[in-house]
Amino acid sequence: MKYDDVVEAIGTITDLRRIASAHVVDYRNLEENEIRAALVKVRGQYLDADNIERAANEAMCEHESLKHRVLSKLILTDVMLAAHGYVLPKRETGERLIAFEQMVIDRANEMDVSSLAWGKRDSERYKHLELYNFVLGVAWAHQDTKSIDEANLLRKLRKRLHINEWTHRLLEAKLGKYPKADNEVHTQREIDETRRLLQCKGILFAVRDNDGDDFDAIPEEIGDKLRGILDIEMRPKNYIEMLHQKFIRSKSYMRSALEAVGLGYSPGERLDELIERVTRNIRPSRLLIGPGPLGLQKERLRDWCSSLGLAVSGSKQELSHRIIAHYDNLRLIPTTADERIRFYDLFETLAARDYNALRSAGIITKEINTEARFEDATTYLFETKLRHSPLKQPGVNRPDGLLSFRNMYLMWDCKTKEPPGEVHLKDHLRQFHDYMEKSDRPVPIFMVIAPGFTQQSEAVALQYSAEQINRNILLITAQELKELAEEWSSQKNKRRDEPFPLGLFNRTGRFRRELLGKFI
Repeated sequence: MKYDDVVEAIGTITDLRRIASAHVVDYRNLEENEIRAALVKVRGQYLDADNIERAANEAMCEHESLKHRVLSKLILTDVMLAAHGYVLPKRETGERLIAFEQMVIDRANEMDVSSLAWGKRDSERYKHLELYNFVLGVAWAHQDTKSIDEANLLRKLRKRLHINEWTHRLLEAKLGKYPKADNEVHTQREIDETRRLLQCKGILFAVRDNDGDDFDAIPEEIGDKLRGILDIEMRPKNYIEMLHQKFIRSKSYMRSALEAVGLGYSPGERLDELIERVTRNIRPSRLLIGPGPLGLQKERLRDWCSSLGLAVSGSKQELSHRIIAHYDNLRLIPTTADERIRFYDLFETLAARDYNALRSAGIITKEINTEARFEDATTYLFETKLRHSPLKQPGVNRPDGLLSFRNMYLMWDCKTKEPPGEVHLKDHLRQFHDYMEKSDRPVPIFMVIAPGFTQQSEAVALQYSAEQINRNILLITAQELKELAEEWSSQKNKRRDEPFPLGLFNRTGRFRRELLGKFI
């Protein structure tokens, strides 16, 4: 949406006044139509590149509140500027932001610091990471926060050591400090506070459509200039899509590109892992045209443009610009259906090993498939209904599921059993204990998911928690977990776009829904 269209669509007088406060001097004394007219009249001030850069820096770098600095950067760079047209439903803005924060935490929990140096602890890269990690820890040591001066120092150090924002976030999460202390994600209330701050800066606008639905919007003129100021050439997902095209998609090219900018790679890295690292470390234009050893031959760029129906004349810079613009403007729509939906629909049936019903529904062909289908359905439940992405776990001797819970873990294990379907915790306790003992982080919650439990199981769980302080074993049936998931993801639940509060599972013994309070 262009600036004038956005101004016309601003939803309420309160939003108008808040946005007008950036550059309309006497906005408090104006009526609604007068404020809209004034916003159009001073359009030049809102679209001025220096004003935009100043406002962005004030929010992302200079605000006294660390919370607002972190959230401003996330809203602008990782959410709104990654959206087509720089417009998102208001609810989706918060949803994407929280999902991004949780993704950083999850990725940090899946990795070791040495993996950021491709497993080479004797490399210069690893020494730089160790130094930065030490300084980062010192910056957080005082009052469990970072001052503006400390944040500025860290930015300069990152530039000197060639450490990007993504790596900084991972290291901060490894320390238990991202996005907040103890790896807590931001709340919707905190997001709304920062949304209002960005509105007052004249960057983010609140608009409403004809159906009364609210949206966040950055006018195209402001968004385009912000991308230039922040050196963002492409939306991340679109960049990845471009790198999957035949003209550039190869391990050898990705490896040579990383080496050309002073980064290495692990021989065992998959192509998709190499592509992701390229997107986080190399600008698209540099990857396509250089300088130095990077870049495609001009003929290759012409062939690429021709395959897309684009003009094939001009310099390498012009050819690459056309390619980048083409992919950046694509609207990527997922088309792959998730087969786990079918497994989830028969969640309790899988838990109870009703082989006849499962065969009839085409869920299994062999009885041995049942356990794996139940595990897949549980993963789907956490991902899509409770909005938590399970962590990748190496090896085979591990729990069925692992979630980031602040700076700790939640583990779960699935147990199927034929009727009467009562699992006895004592039969599996040693196995679960070993999982928790081997964990590199505390595990305050271990969930056992089964069709049912013996009467003695709760006493076993209570005895274990009495002996192992700060470890709770929660016994929850497949029916109870699915009912909870459906309740949380219901349209009636106003918090359905937020991750389910895992702390509500932090108790020992049988699950009791009535203790969790109301969601709807």
